[in-house]
Amino acid sequence: MNSSVFSKNKINHVAIIMDGNGRWAKKNKVAKKVGHEYGIRNCISICDNTHKLKYAVKEISFYVFSTENWNRKPSEIKNLFGLITKFYEQFKIQANRNNLKIRHYGSRKKLSKNLLNMIDNVTNNTKKNNGIVINLLFNYGSRQEINDAIKKIKQLNSSTKNIKKYFYIPESSDPDLIIRTGGEIRLSNFMLWQSAYSELYFTKILWPDFKIKNLNNALDNYMKRKRKIGK
Repeated sequence: MNSSVFSKNKINHVAIIMDGNGRWAKKNKVAKKVGHEYGIRNCISICDNTHKLKYAVKEISFYVFSTENWNRKPSEIKNLFGLITKFYEQFKIQANRNNLKIRHYGSRKKLSKNLLNMIDNVTNNTKKNNGIVINLLFNYGSRQEINDAIKKIKQLNSSTKNIKKYFYIPESSDPDLIIRTGGEIRLSNFMLWQSAYSELYFTKILWPDFKIKNLNNALDNYMKRKRKIGK
């Protein structure tokens, strides 16, 4: 279905910028690693409670790790990857239990062979599920996605006018709604091409505290808006 089609009680794509793990850790006087762990736990919890959504959502994207995050301290990156490995099996089990289809949405460059194997395992293990599609934007940056698409077009000597055909997941619909937690009011290199007509929702709630009820509140807010889509 085209992402511009809006129908009552049905939403094609919701994308979430999960921000605030570090500030949550500081607020609760715990190590930053603990904040990241609670952030990952919360992502799994949201996926595990999609049956509680008030609206039919076809696709949900989570901004897990950006290309800019490589600029963080190596120890922080190592801890984050370690946490992802730790919760990987639990996430796969819960995804299958909830009939969720998991897709990796990002570049495969710079990722270890072990991590790529895990990513491929969970995507292959859930590809036949026909419930909500979950996009994990891992090692993702919108500018990098556009640059990579241009490189593909040049390599194939294509004369296409539709650059999106060469994005990481071209079949993904443009987000109807983009939610950012943590109080910052910007997109931070997130789906810049795809967000041309996305509705934006910003909340001060830090990601580990953003629960399914808060997601439903955001969806309620979205459903009250009148989308003109350029008309």
